[in-house]
Amino acid sequence: MQPTTAIILAAGKGTRLRSVTGDEFPKPLTPLKGRPIIEYSILALRASGVGRILIGCGHLMESFEYLEQKYEEVTLIENPHYDSRASIYTFLMFEEQVKEAFYLLEADILYDPGIYEQLRKKAGSDNKIVTSAPLSLDDNVYFSSKAGRLINLTKEVDSESQPEGVMTGIWALSEGFLSRFSDYCNRVNIDHSEDYEIMLAQYSLDEEPIDVAHFPNLNWCEIDNEKHMEYALSQVLPNL
Repeated sequence: MQPTTAIILAAGKGTRLRSVTGDEFPKPLTPLKGRPIIEYSILALRASGVGRILIGCGHLMESFEYLEQKYEEVTLIENPHYDSRASIYTFLMFEEQVKEAFYLLEADILYDPGIYEQLRKKAGSDNKIVTSAPLSLDDNVYFSSKAGRLINLTKEVDSESQPEGVMTGIWALSEGFLSRFSDYCNRVNIDHSEDYEIMLAQYSLDEEPIDVAHFPNLNWCEIDNEKHMEYALSQVLPNL
């Protein structure tokens, strides 16, 4: 089923890009060629048929408020605990609001908007994580899979092993997924210090498969620091 709802995680402080943002605006609003990072995702989602975009905000939330005026699809949801709880808390905030199939995105990624059309053509379950070949950047999150099923995500790789690839921060998840995942998190008694992606990988291993939708040559990057921004401006954006 093609999702028409999206959740964007945008509550964090983005401290590694503070040399650019200072305390004036949150990282997802960093301009790239005059357009904030997060707006590239909003436009890509709208073009793919998404009519409801929920953004989980926290740090400098008031800076995001213009998005509700600019895009009728956008609704902001506040995470009042963004300073003390990890991304898993922001994600789980949406349990009551999102019962349908949805896309899940990180707010600091830049990517080819055609990925949504490519993702729809991928066979398999309605739960998918979009992955690519490793980028020539730091801070890659590497994935492991078994029979096409996500079983692990980690920033650490064995020097003797060849990683399968990296996560991109784009997911497609099925109807009722958030309720099932929330129930799992309650059963394993998380303390909200966990990163959302690590828990999703564990859930895929333990409970409900999340298929790896691998696009080795996907044009994309995450923007966590100045080196990433240079890569986005020189390698990704010119080819969008």
